[in-house]
Amino acid sequence: MDVTRRAFLASAAAAGAMRSLPAASGAVEKKAVAVQLYSIGTYIRRNGLEKALAEVAKIGYKAVEFVDYFGKNAVQLKKMLADNGLVACGTHAHVREFGPDRIKATCEFNLAYGNNLIICAGAGNFPAENQPLDDFLKRLVDHYNVAAETAARYGCKIGLHNHTPEFDLKMKDGTTYFDYFFSHTRPEVCMEQDVGWTTCTGRDPCEQWHKYPHRSVTMHAKEDNGRRRMMHTFDGILGKPAANAKGVDWKKVAAAADADGVKWWIAECEAHLDSLTPVAESYKFLKALGRC
Repeated sequence: MDVTRRAFLASAAAAGAMRSLPAASGAVEKKAVAVQLYSIGTYIRRNGLEKALAEVAKIGYKAVEFVDYFGKNAVQLKKMLADNGLVACGTHAHVREFGPDRIKATCEFNLAYGNNLIICAGAGNFPAENQPLDDFLKRLVDHYNVAAETAARYGCKIGLHNHTPEFDLKMKDGTTYFDYFFSHTRPEVCMEQDVGWTTCTGRDPCEQWHKYPHRSVTMHAKEDNGRRRMMHTFDGILGKPAANAKGVDWKKVAAAADADGVKWWIAECEAHLDSLTPVAESYKFLKALGRC
């Protein structure tokens, strides 16, 4: 990840590619509700991806975000999505997939099944033990900046998804990981905010869109579990925060997300991964909220 800092040159090819990407602002489509397939990972491994996609479509979801392809190739993925009237609104990938030796193949694979948004959710985004955070973050920022420029040439966007460490970890001058990262990366580097994790740290998700506007194509709709760790300790259904949690102010989040131009609300449930019940109940909540 030791990428040399260099000048970022605008090109006609990159500009043309960017015009084909999801809109960063403007009118937000109703029914732009998706599900992160991690939410039903165990169910998929037991019943197969094809059946799972049919079930989430039956619930009412219009799109999915991948985190695993369950052994399927791009042709198979594209067909299964089309057969169920679904689209891919994104995927999660390891940060190494943004490297100069992999970014081309990463983009080509995703475009082949119909996806152009590739997000890293923690995998490879943190320094090893005893590795200085400041030095690591500077190299990480370079890594994302170079990858974003390259990805744009292929018609893709890349970005980062937060958990709690991005707010908890601080540089020597007190700047949080989150603020340093989004203050020093190109505007084309997307911010996929997980409002559950942001709220869990005591911060307001809406403030992050105000500070770093129009960088979010997607957001993760998730409840606050009241703890800075994985959310397997309660049901994880939207609209049902843990008993000890502050909870997400969904009406406030909706207003801020819409104003910022967030296109897809991605429901993610980090409990009962072997069941469709949490994602089905979460869809009902989003429908009652007027999102779908």
